[in-house]
Amino acid sequence: MWRLRECRLNDEQLSTLIGLSSGAVRNRRAKPDLWKLSEVERLAAFFNVPTTACHQMNQLLHELPNRWTIMHESERRRIERLLSVRRSQFETYNHTDWPVRHLLKMHRVLAVDNE
Repeated sequence: MWRLRECRLNDEQLSTLIGLSSGAVRNRRAKPDLWKLSEVERLAAFFNVPTTACHQMNQLLHELPNRWTIMHESERRRIERLLSVRRSQFETYNHTDWPVRHLLKMHRVLAVDNE
């Protein structure tokens, strides 16, 4: 995101490069939590920043619903309550795209739970 702040391209120029409307770019510059995981990955690629974290996160997010099928029911429910995302929502986001605000929220919850 710091590269985005330093970027000299206007919203319209940047929108063409990453495949969003200029209005969407403007909204996301004002509210960074509106970015979606695939958009962050395209930004990183544009700015020549490694996209490894995006790929790893995406892989883990797609694996988790499969892991839930082999988890004990009580553990699965505990995780769903912690993350505030049900399995069906999880799968929907895996098929569409993950809003960064949900990823940040899950990160905070899991960090506190692991302390």
